[in-house]
Amino acid sequence: MFKKCKSCHEASEGAASKTGPGLWDVIDRPAASVEGFGYSDAMRARAGEPWTVEVLTAYLAKPKDVVPGTTMSFAGLKKAEDVANVIAYLGQQSATPRSPAELGLAAADTTAAESAAPQTDASEEIVYDEVPWPEGVVYANPPERTEDELQAIIAKVAALETLVPTLDYERARYHPIHFPPAIAEASNEECLVCHQEILESPPREASPAGVPADATLAWYQTLDTYEGPQQSFHWRHLESDYAKTVMNLDCVFCHKGNDPREESPDMVPTRAAFEAPPTPEFTLRKMVNPTETCLRCHGAMPDPENIMALPGPWHEIREDMEWAEAPNGCMSCHAESYRTERHRVSYLNALNIEEYARAGSSDSCYGCHGGRAWYRVSYPYPRHAWPLMDDMVGREVPDWALDRPTESDPDYALPAATE
Repeated sequence: MFKKCKSCHEASEGAASKTGPGLWDVIDRPAASVEGFGYSDAMRARAGEPWTVEVLTAYLAKPKDVVPGTTMSFAGLKKAEDVANVIAYLGQQSATPRSPAELGLAAADTTAAESAAPQTDASEEIVYDEVPWPEGVVYANPPERTEDELQAIIAKVAALETLVPTLDYERARYHPIHFPPAIAEASNEECLVCHQEILESPPREASPAGVPADATLAWYQTLDTYEGPQQSFHWRHLESDYAKTVMNLDCVFCHKGNDPREESPDMVPTRAAFEAPPTPEFTLRKMVNPTETCLRCHGAMPDPENIMALPGPWHEIREDMEWAEAPNGCMSCHAESYRTERHRVSYLNALNIEEYARAGSSDSCYGCHGGRAWYRVSYPYPRHAWPLMDDMVGREVPDWALDRPTESDPDYALPAATE
């Protein structure tokens, strides 16, 4: 059971503190007493009070009930026997180890743990819906279109449907909708007047080697977030149930449009070859800049061991963080604290993401934060302030975060949601 704690704590003698303080000899140790560890104000207020078995029992079940304002992000162990097992283990991690019986944790007597850890029927699935959201934080999806906006789109689509049959290919490719500023405001409905095939063209029935599609699993079909047979790239991003739930993608999020007469941004006469800026001023027709599009959701998990303090890559250690009643191991640490504003952008449904993550498996989180990685680099997510961050004032900013932005890209950022 202690594996659920190891992402933040070590319990061996002499082990350095990680995200949380070391737990060697912690039973009956005074609170906030590990030298050099940056405790929160809430924990420092308890300085000197011992971590008795009774206090630990209540704390491991509901940390924030025992120490309101603690920065420990773990939501708590739901089962009394799990609480008792962790305490029994910690009792052994000491220069003077004590048996479970000496700690009052004999198998026949779990009264204290049962009183602190609420019990549920064995058939009832425990999900994180019960975990309170961070105080003062409101998540919301991008605003729905207004009636005026819908009517304007209908009128534009009707105009295009009338115009397109009169155009030859060259006139169509130079239509203003393909260029700034019109491209920035183009709706999916307008794009699909000409490009409907991206949603209707089915995947191949068999691979070039002759392997039937229904005899194989595509990588995305291995995730809990995907249902059904193999589908095309654009359909998965625009029309699948999952896409409609957590994403709010527009065609022009990826396809910015450009002048067909332009050359590659890496081959421009006015500068040396391959010296285009990270965000080039233009891209080739029908091409996208993966750094500014795909990588926002498809980057690798940024160093799970040194940055996130996990004991290894997520696909290897997730089983230690997940169990039947809590299938999303990410929420063990992220249910209450370290919730950021990075989802509050126009191309995501922030509220739906929060709800989906609490009710589903960790694929709903890891899918974007490493599981769907097809680049070996990670997107430099903004390091927004998070609830309780003020309690960490004075701690040094880690090296990996020194150059991170602290706000979302203004092109996509949404105003703060309100009740």
